[in-house]
Amino acid sequence: MSDWFYRFGRWLLDQSVRLYYRRIELVGKEHVPGQGPAVLVANHPNSVADAFLLASQLTTRKVNFIAKDSITRMPLLGPLFRQFGVVGVARAMDYADQRDLARQRNELAIATTAPRLIAGEIVAIFGEGVSTDARRLGMIRKGAMRFGYAAERQAAFKLGLRWIPVGITYSAKHHLRSDVLIRVGAPFTLWDVCRDRNLDPATHEQEIINCGTERLQRDLEALVVHIERDELVNLIERLSDLLGSPAASLAARVERQQRLARIISYYNIAAPERLRELEQALERYTARLSAAGFTDEVVRQRHPTLALWRNLLGMVRSSLLLLVGAYGGINGFIPRWCARLAAPLGRKSTRAADGIRQIDRTKQALWGTVAGVVGAAVAFPAQTYLVFKTVNTGWGVRAGIVVAALYGLTLIPSWQFYVRQRDKLRQSYVSMRDAWRFLLRARTATRLQVERRRLQRRLRELLRAYDAEAPRAA
Repeated sequence: MSDWFYRFGRWLLDQSVRLYYRRIELVGKEHVPGQGPAVLVANHPNSVADAFLLASQLTTRKVNFIAKDSITRMPLLGPLFRQFGVVGVARAMDYADQRDLARQRNELAIATTAPRLIAGEIVAIFGEGVSTDARRLGMIRKGAMRFGYAAERQAAFKLGLRWIPVGITYSAKHHLRSDVLIRVGAPFTLWDVCRDRNLDPATHEQEIINCGTERLQRDLEALVVHIERDELVNLIERLSDLLGSPAASLAARVERQQRLARIISYYNIAAPERLRELEQALERYTARLSAAGFTDEVVRQRHPTLALWRNLLGMVRSSLLLLVGAYGGINGFIPRWCARLAAPLGRKSTRAADGIRQIDRTKQALWGTVAGVVGAAVAFPAQTYLVFKTVNTGWGVRAGIVVAALYGLTLIPSWQFYVRQRDKLRQSYVSMRDAWRFLLRARTATRLQVERRRLQRRLRELLRAYDAEAPRAA
């Protein structure tokens, strides 16, 4: 595939994800090399969206993805995916009764990938092997190390290949305009693994693959929120919101949740009664919020009068800018309409452990995104041509070309401007509404605010107690 076609595809992905996600935070981008072979090893919380983010946000270099071979063997899209560098592997779960066939296809995948790494390219693989909704990192498979080791062995262990852990976290992955955090960890080489265990790379293949996989597990766990017990997930998220502001960066929120996950997991075993008392106090506070018809966002405000006026001015400003941005909203009407029509085609309901049916919105988002991109690919050139024909009729060919070119260049930026201003207007409205609710029932809100601060003090005491016990806890 030619470089320009890949660059165009990457640009299209970048524009799509920036329309779909409100904020994309990237930490540690300097760890991704500008040249030389590397294997990106990421967690996999959100299906194909994770691949879109890795391909478009980390580097301008071509990224070759390792994916399940059912994707590369699709009748129509399979050849296109292979042209973009996707290499299919046979997962054990898909080949339970065909182990020999799976082994042959995986050997072919290694034979396809190794020359690309030797040529200095980047390969990306999702270490868990499957996408999951769990708030913990699954077991990292050995494939990431196997692909890199095979390339190093063919290069007589002089390739200098780097394995780079990448953690992906979403604030609300099933919702439009979610925030995304991509954290890139420190890379390591084959020789780093060998020095740790005093291993000879030529004669200790299995030990090196095992040690490298264990290191990837540790490094990735340090980049994402890893909560071992599902029953603690809700408690940790609620305590995190209590301790810090939801408006903080996603990186700060993830670090806060990581710390709370360690502390809550520790006290869940070491002093469950202390944790239970904190949880009961949180439940009482939540019940009183509900009885008063408030949310935590209402009570957490320190200066509601100032917030009311500030957000009122913000609404006015965003509304005026949104009028200007309506140009972009009109331009993007057809792609949005296509996405809205196609999204239900990907709707899939699953039955949870408690018997309640839940909607899996990942495929729904994928269908909507693909339909939006296709709609834009058809509508934008057609709109540009109509602009050209209109101007050409009145002012001539030269004017038609100039105006149509300017119009075409502003299509996506104007759409993005419209979406950003719409987000700001909504946020200002929600904040103003919360401030107004506080002021209308200031006495009740103030009492709940005092209770919230008391609960915060109890939580901070628990944090200090853990810090004092940390050497023993470790």
